[in-house]
Amino acid sequence: MFAYSDPTGTNFLDQQGALTPYRSIIHAFYREFARLPGSAFTLLEAFSGLASAFAMVTWIAFPKTATATFQQIDTDRFHFQDEYVEWRVERVGNKVSRVTFTTEFPEYYEALAQTGLQSLIDGIKQVIPGATPTVAELFGPGFDPGAASEEARAAQFRAHLTRNPWNNGEKGILCLTQQFNTMGALFNLVGQCGVVKDGIPSNAVCANVSGACGPERNSDPFICTAVQDQARAANGLSLQDPVGVKVVQLQGIWKIGGQQADINDSTKNRGVWSISRNGRRAVLDLGQGVTIGDDEITTGAQIATKLQVGASLIGAPDAQLPPWARLGQESSRVIG
Repeated sequence: MFAYSDPTGTNFLDQQGALTPYRSIIHAFYREFARLPGSAFTLLEAFSGLASAFAMVTWIAFPKTATATFQQIDTDRFHFQDEYVEWRVERVGNKVSRVTFTTEFPEYYEALAQTGLQSLIDGIKQVIPGATPTVAELFGPGFDPGAASEEARAAQFRAHLTRNPWNNGEKGILCLTQQFNTMGALFNLVGQCGVVKDGIPSNAVCANVSGACGPERNSDPFICTAVQDQARAANGLSLQDPVGVKVVQLQGIWKIGGQQADINDSTKNRGVWSISRNGRRAVLDLGQGVTIGDDEITTGAQIATKLQVGASLIGAPDAQLPPWARLGQESSRVIG
């Protein structure tokens, strides 16, 4: 099995003894979609020792499909925020004071839950300093994590995410929870779009992969087109380790206290914009009078229209891959 790394870059999973269960969870996705008939998607082991090419596919975090106001998008996260980015807005009175964005998948916390209750609690405290989560908040009433199996503990934690106050916005936000923002959906998108579709332009493939790609979204069409182009160029490909979506930057003109500033430069932005956890979490603090141009920020969705995120692919010519990993050998892609 490939030595998948901690997606947050913190080494916290290894410290808690949760890296092995995390790797098992992730490897199951790679194995499943490496077996997809006709797909250029393969296991990461195939690229070992090769001069592989890396590419980040980027998009804007704003949920393009949402037929709602910015305020509604903010308050109904689990319905509208579907671009592999979700956020929580904090206010002081009627003013937005802080917006926290996350692109983390729940699998990180599921691995901690498998390891044990205290590992999960410590993981949450690392993300939300001062957090005091209870068993009932994390798993729901009547659930005994000590008596449950590792798998049942992880499954119950995930099932309760929309009611967990440390994730649903009441007390904080932990990870992606909107129904389309799943790791399985990302793998399925890349796997299905890795099957060459002759007779149509590569940018039309998204609408022709049996629902695996949402053509009206910001994220899916860009990812699908990039994957299809790789497949048409006879390249094998995969999702780069650590798999996931990263916050890249804020676009546009920003001001702090009325003065134009490079919001993405941590040495010049007075700490108002910070990206952490290997790009999986970002916070915009509006306490110093942050504006987009001269426009007051009144919603998190407004920021999302400027927020660029991305996912990285790895690829190499199919002919250079090990024989077991090449196109047509899908049934052999079962390492580990």
